[in-house]
Amino acid sequence: MPHASRHLSVNRVRLYQAAQTASHTSFPVKGQGTVSVLPADVPEALDIVLHQDMPFTPTGNACGLTIGRAGIVLWTVRHGKRHPIAHAEAPELRLDPPGTHQPYWLSLDSNNRRIRYGKGEMLRALMLYEFTWPEKNDPNGMDALCRQLRHVSVRGATGVQLATLQIPVNLDPPPHLIAPAEVTMESIAANRASVAGDLPLACQRLYDNVAGPGMNLSPPDFPEFAQAIQYSIVTPGALCHTKLQEKDPSFGYLRVTLDSNQGDSPGQPYVLEIWPAGNGSPIHNHGQACAVIKVLHGQIQISWFSALSPGIEQPWGSTIAHAGEVTFLTPDYYQIHQLKNPSPREGGQFCATIQCYRYADDNIVHYEYFDYIDEKKQTIEHFLPDSDWEYLEFKRLVQEEWKAAMSGQRPATA
Repeated sequence: MPHASRHLSVNRVRLYQAAQTASHTSFPVKGQGTVSVLPADVPEALDIVLHQDMPFTPTGNACGLTIGRAGIVLWTVRHGKRHPIAHAEAPELRLDPPGTHQPYWLSLDSNNRRIRYGKGEMLRALMLYEFTWPEKNDPNGMDALCRQLRHVSVRGATGVQLATLQIPVNLDPPPHLIAPAEVTMESIAANRASVAGDLPLACQRLYDNVAGPGMNLSPPDFPEFAQAIQYSIVTPGALCHTKLQEKDPSFGYLRVTLDSNQGDSPGQPYVLEIWPAGNGSPIHNHGQACAVIKVLHGQIQISWFSALSPGIEQPWGSTIAHAGEVTFLTPDYYQIHQLKNPSPREGGQFCATIQCYRYADDNIVHYEYFDYIDEKKQTIEHFLPDSDWEYLEFKRLVQEEWKAAMSGQRPATA
């Protein structure tokens, strides 16, 4: 039963817990956790309060962060008295201006004696501020106070959406996925890769289905498949070239679906996506679904964004994944990205990826759209996952086109 036991492994990554109400929640473990606050509006200042007792009262013990338009203030409350203990005024720490909409997060880590603050996804890479206290000679009594904190309240905002992790923000899960047999002490020590067994069950299932060597563009009955796709892309009048000419340039890639929508994913769960040289996607999210992406041919550049907002144009990080490599996303990590084939547009090789999606088991919404940023209008729009071809039909058409080309026939051009 090794397969079953792997699914029961300790989960280091999928630690998402839905909020209890619109204004408060609780960490499962005293003294540690991370809360993400996405407000619809903050008129003056946003308070994220970590407190010992529920409900929070002005006479209780607490530690809080106030995020205002001039900066941030970290403070404690003891016996009804508020004591500022740190402040900072860097522009990136302040409340976001109108037009930028992203979460603010606060991480409590009593074991390592630190509080961290950031924006966007709850990742160390997106941390903006850190406060630490000494193990001894602690003038603010932070160690004794923070080890008792468990509850979270939010003040000063309307339309709040909360999410929590039961662990502090410390070590980001690497976006590259490797098989258990590839794990080494060096890869763990350097935090170079994630293993499917540490991901949500939905990701584990998807990885098992696509990570193997049989998932490739060299089927036994058509080993020239990749070469034929390249020909079809660059040849005027050919199948892929014609379809690409019909598309909006911001969606300059092909979606070839392998099966039908079974109700557990946004659109069809398995999609072969074909990326001509230089082409890419808009910045988009994935409907809070889990996904696993394997590169089958060429290379793909993946850029991540802290939130889906027209005011956020610069990625916080990026990587290039090559043929055979696998990456992932979950509702909590790497959910918002932009893909692009970085090969030179003139004469460059196409990229092919197998993208597979599934909602997490606790997802009861099943949002069917991928939201994306329309660069021209600077608005958030909805994309209903569609299909340019069904896979077996696409393969048949490309194979016929390739045979014709090999016999000297050129496609008719308009």
